[in-house]
Amino acid sequence: MATVATQNAPSLRTQNASSLLSSEMMVRFALVPLAVAICYCFEWRQLRFLTSEANLRLDLLAGISLQRLSYDTVTWRGALYRYENACTFVDVWFGCLPLLWHWGRGLIKNVLFFSGMALALFAFNVFRLSLSDSLFAAGLPWNVAHNVISGLAYFLVWVWVWRHRAYSAAM
Repeated sequence: MATVATQNAPSLRTQNASSLLSSEMMVRFALVPLAVAICYCFEWRQLRFLTSEANLRLDLLAGISLQRLSYDTVTWRGALYRYENACTFVDVWFGCLPLLWHWGRGLIKNVLFFSGMALALFAFNVFRLSLSDSLFAAGLPWNVAHNVISGLAYFLVWVWVWRHRAYSAAM
């Protein structure tokens, strides 16, 4: 009876597990746009106000005096700035749901995790907005001060999400 060395060959069980994990990853990624689309079905007026208010107060500490015009609009040096849903990072939070939901963790632990994540994203986002405002006030063009900083912030969040995802990326 001859034996065949199979140390380097993946077993059927490993291939099935990889296929399942790969399928799970694809489903989770497919759910991200759906989650973000659901987010944009709402106005998030209170969150837009809270974000703008926190940003306004943090900017004041940096010597930048924004003036509130409405719950989501401020003015600075004659220019109007309106806080949209994307300015709150609520879309980021919704996009994280399918990627970070851990089925083995249970409902309560997931809710607590995402509540803490919401607070952390809120603080990080307000810091991002105030950093952008400070750089803009210092003379950097808006595209650098706001858009480049925003892109970097989104990148940092998604790197964190990738490292804390609730699934394996095995293919």
